[in-house]
Amino acid sequence: MKRNPRWWLAAGLACAVLATACKCGSEKEEAGPGTGGGGTPPLAEDSKDVDGQEVKLEIIEVLTRREGATTPQTSFVTQEEMVARARVLGGTPGLEAQIRWAVKPVGAHTGPSTPTETTGPELAFRGSSALPRTGSREPNPPLEYEVAATLDVEGRTLEAKLPPTTFIRQEEADILRQEYLDYGTQFQPAPANVLVPETTTLNRGNYSLIVEEKPGELDKLLRDVEAEVNRLLNDDVQAVAVGTLAPSPTSVVVSPGPSVLMLGPLGDTEPQGDDVCAGARVNGGCAGPIHAGPNRVADTRANNRGTRVSLPSIVTSAFRNPQRNKFIGSGTINSRHTRGLALDLDPRSLSIPGKDARQLMCVVELAGIRVAGEPNSFSENGPVTFLDCNDPAADHVHIQR
Repeated sequence: MKRNPRWWLAAGLACAVLATACKCGSEKEEAGPGTGGGGTPPLAEDSKDVDGQEVKLEIIEVLTRREGATTPQTSFVTQEEMVARARVLGGTPGLEAQIRWAVKPVGAHTGPSTPTETTGPELAFRGSSALPRTGSREPNPPLEYEVAATLDVEGRTLEAKLPPTTFIRQEEADILRQEYLDYGTQFQPAPANVLVPETTTLNRGNYSLIVEEKPGELDKLLRDVEAEVNRLLNDDVQAVAVGTLAPSPTSVVVSPGPSVLMLGPLGDTEPQGDDVCAGARVNGGCAGPIHAGPNRVADTRANNRGTRVSLPSIVTSAFRNPQRNKFIGSGTINSRHTRGLALDLDPRSLSIPGKDARQLMCVVELAGIRVAGEPNSFSENGPVTFLDCNDPAADHVHIQR
C-alpha cells in the first residue's frame, strides 16, 4: 500500500496561496532603485535606522521560469531557473547593486545551487538533486532552498530571508518529474503529462499523481482490453437456430468461437433443454460445443451465460514512477510503465464458468494482442520472465502501447 506524502502537500498548498497573495512569480512590476513601487506586501524584509533615516531591504518576487506557465509558481525541477528579486527603500541611490544573495540547500537530499552566491537586485539560479537512485516504495522528499538577501549600509547589515518551506520548495508534481531527471530517462514529462488517474487502480506508484506520455491513454487501454475480453467470453456461434430440428442428436447447435491462441476454441454457452455439452466441463461450465441431444431440437441460445468481467480489479501494475520501477526489479529505466503506456493484468482470481486460470490468462493475452498488436501483449512471471500464456507459472499478462 503506497503512502501519499500529505504532510508536506498541505503545507505546500497553504504556501502557494500565501505566495500568490504576495506576488510570487510576477515579472511585470519592476521597482526602481531605492523606491517603493506598488504597495504589494514584501515576501521578506528587514529595516534599520541609518543616520536617522529608515532603510528597508525587501524581497518582492519569487518565481520559476517555466515555459508555457500561465500562473505564477515557485515549485521547480532542477532544469528550470528560479528567480528572486529585491529592492531597497530609502538610503542613497545605487544600493540595490550592492545586495548580496546566498542560496542554501535544505537537507542532504538537496544538492547545491548554481550559483550559490551573487550580487545585485536579482538572483537567478538552478538547483540540483542529491537524491539516491536505488529504488523505493516511498515518495521522495521535496528539494528546497533557503534564500537570503543581505545589504551593508553604513556599518549596519540588513537581512531578508525566504524560509525554505514557504517558497522555493517542490510540490508533488515536480517531485515526481524530478525522478525522471534524476534517472536520466528518455521521456522527460512536462507539467501537462502529470495528472490524477481516471481509474485509481492504474496508479501503482508512490504518489497521488501519475505520468502519462499520452494523457488519457492508460485508461483507454484498460477500457479497450476489457471490451475485447468480454467479446472473447461471448463469441460462441449459433450453428442451428433455436427451435429448429437438427439433422441428428450429435449435430452441433452452438459451436465455440475462434481459437484462443494455443488452447483452441473455448465454449461460452450452457446447454438448455435436452441439448448436450460435448466438451469438458471446467469450473462448473461447459467448455466445448453443444449438441442437439435426443430430441434433435436446438434448445440452446449461444452465449447464454452472458459473462461480463471488469478489469480494474485485476490490475497488478500500471503506472510506476522511476523509483518504484527500480524497486520492483524492472529491467529498464525506460519501462513503458514509467511512461503510462503499460498494464499488467492477473485474471487468475476471476471465477468464470467454463474457464480455468490458464485459459483466462490466454483470453487476456489474446485480447491484448487484438488491441495493441502481437508484440505488445505477452504473459510473464515477475518483471522479466516471459512465458506462454498456458504455462501454470505465468502470473500476469503485460499489455503495452
